[in-house]
Parts: sequence; structure tokens; C-alpha cells
Amino acid sequence: MTIKRVKVEDLKAGMYVHDLNCSWLEHGFIRQRFALKHADQIQKIRDHGLNEIYIDTARGDDVAGAPTQAEIEQGLAQRLKASATGGAALAPARVSQREEAIAARSILGEAADVVQGLLQDVRLGKQLDPAKALPLVKAMRSSVLRNPGALISLSRIKNADTYTFQHSVSICALLVSFAQALGMDAATVEEAGLGGLLHDVGKMKVPNEILNKPGKLTEDEFVVMKSHADLGEAILRGVPGISSLVVRIAGEHHEKVSGGGYPRGIAAGEISQIGRMAAIVDVYDALTSNRVYHKGKEPSEVLKRLLEWSGSHLDGDLVQHFIRILGIYPVGSLVRLSGGRLAVVVEQGEDLLRPTVRVVFDASRKLHLQPRDLHLAHATEQIVDYEEPLAWGLDPATYL
Repeated sequence: MTIKRVKVEDLKAGMYVHDLNCSWLEHGFIRQRFALKHADQIQKIRDHGLNEIYIDTARGDDVAGAPTQAEIEQGLAQRLKASATGGAALAPARVSQREEAIAARSILGEAADVVQGLLQDVRLGKQLDPAKALPLVKAMRSSVLRNPGALISLSRIKNADTYTFQHSVSICALLVSFAQALGMDAATVEEAGLGGLLHDVGKMKVPNEILNKPGKLTEDEFVVMKSHADLGEAILRGVPGISSLVVRIAGEHHEKVSGGGYPRGIAAGEISQIGRMAAIVDVYDALTSNRVYHKGKEPSEVLKRLLEWSGSHLDGDLVQHFIRILGIYPVGSLVRLSGGRLAVVVEQGEDLLRPTVRVVFDASRKLHLQPRDLHLAHATEQIVDYEEPLAWGLDPATYL
């Protein structure tokens, strides 16, 4: 089997689609894999704003000269490591991850409850009161300033029953970190965080049977789901005193820099900077989160996807900034060290290839170890690659 990435304009009947190469929520196809039998299917792919997809040449026609998936992955891994040359984008931690994790858990729990209350008010037709969320946004900014990784890593942990609310909290934390790293003033950072909390407010006007469907949406259901961006923008425009930045996050977080996104299909020059930032963090959180019908990918793997989609879906320069915020191996990642041990990343330093890790497992002897922190910036051992926790029966979150 040879999987290749091809441009949509090179597609023709007789090929077999292996992967549509977009985030799980970005298309209305029931299946990711199918045979191309007629021109209407190809047109539908174009209509969804897709630029490049993967084909299986063992099950359909080939495209001469198209790069293989293995070549693409090798190139993305090199690009990801090259991103480390810019150094960390956020100031070093003021307190340890262990210490900040206590405060971060409290903030995240309270934030999820507040967001749930705000969004439920919208579903019930009540007036949205964003003032209820502002103290929590300020608390998140303070947490990021104390230790950038603690809040973001813990926000990956979500309950399936309250995913919509916890996803909004995660987007808040990520946008606060993003805006802080770009040097925005405190008021703008907090507006970005509020926009993250409210970016999916339009989903409260989407029928529950579609919003909470435990599986892929049909094409008609996908059309209804896409309306949440327009609906959210309209809801927020009706809230007294809400800033245009918050409104743009809700209305633009599904737009693509090459056009073809929704709700308006506008391109890079028309999408605000905060809208392009929101698109990046929304995809990152969606792809790293476990859902009933979607197993979350490891953070380093998702960062490679962000690089792959740079220039088509996402703003490439902002993706590079985002990687330097999280690190090549984000906090909470399981990594293999050159000595054969497995460790959980707990702290980023200036050198993004040499974070502080918590050694937890001996891979060769398949033996759990007494957790011990190792500062790779001052060690002979280095990270070889990231690992899939389930393959080892490990849960990195338990070590944070």
C-alpha cells in the first residue's frame, strides 16, 4: 500500500481517497475513505475548501510524482524540530508545575461551571452576562504568567458529557497564552480569553440531537452545525458592551486563510489576527481531545498537522508562534529518552528540545519507576520522540 498526498485539482475518477486531510469537524463526508467514481464527488471536495488529500494507490489510480505519506511525515518532523530554533515564546515559569497545577485545577473546574451556566442561559433565551466570566479570565491570565504549561496541559482532560463547555475553557486558556506570547496588553489578552470562552455560544442554538450526536454528522446535519459561527456572532453583537474582538473570534474561528472556510469563506487578508489565532487553537484542542467517536491525538502529532495545514487552512507564521508557546513536546506529552526510559514533559525551558521531564517508566524492562524529574538542559539523555500513552498503559495526566 502506498499512500500519497495529492492536490485536489489532480483528482479524477478511479482514485481512492484514503484521508481527506482535515480536522474531524471540517467536512460533511460520512466517510474519510471512499472510491472516487464521478465528478460530483470531486466537486464536493472542492466545495468543502479542501486543498490536498491523501489517496491509496493500491486501491485506485496513482498521481506520478506526488509525495508519499512517509516523505510528508519525515518532512513535517524535521519542520517541527526546526521550529525550536526560535526558543520559547513565553516567559519562564515563576512557580513549579506541581505548585501551579493545584491552582490550575481549581480555575478549570470553576470555569467549566461558569461557562455551562452562561451557555445554558443562551439556550433558555436569557441575556448573556459576560461579566460573570471576567474574574475567571483574569485568573487564567495570572496562572499562565506563573506557569505557562500547567493550565494548558490540564485543560486537555475532558468529560464527554460536558465536552462543549470544557472545550470552551480550553480555547480560553490557549488564547490567553497565545495573546500573552504575542505581547498584547493585559486588556486585550483578557478579551481574547473571553472570546475563547464564548466562541461556541452559537452552538446553543443548534438542536441537541445534532450537537451531541455520538458519531459523524450527515451532510445536512453538518450544514446545521456550521451555522453556529453565524449564530454566535449574532448573539454576541446583541450583548451590550461586548468588544468587536470577542465577536470576531466567534464569527471567524472556522474560516481558512486560503478561503473555503465558514461561515463566509473569507481569506487571509479579510480574517482578523485574532480570528486566525482562534482557528489554530480550535483545531489543536479538537484534535487532542478524546470524544466518543474521535480518539485524541498526541500533542506533538497535532502540531505536525498544524504545520501541514499552514498556508491552506491556518496562518503559517502564527502556527510557528503557537508551537513556540507549547513546545515541540508540550507539557503532558509522553516521550522516549535516548536511554530507553519513558518520561512525561512537565516544564518548558528556553531550549524547546530539552524540557524538564518526569521519568516514570523503563521501556526495556517494562517496569514502572519512582517518578523523578530530569532537567534535560543539563543531562546527557535527550528526547528521541514522543510516544502513544495507551500503547504503554500509561496516563500522563496522573503524573502532573
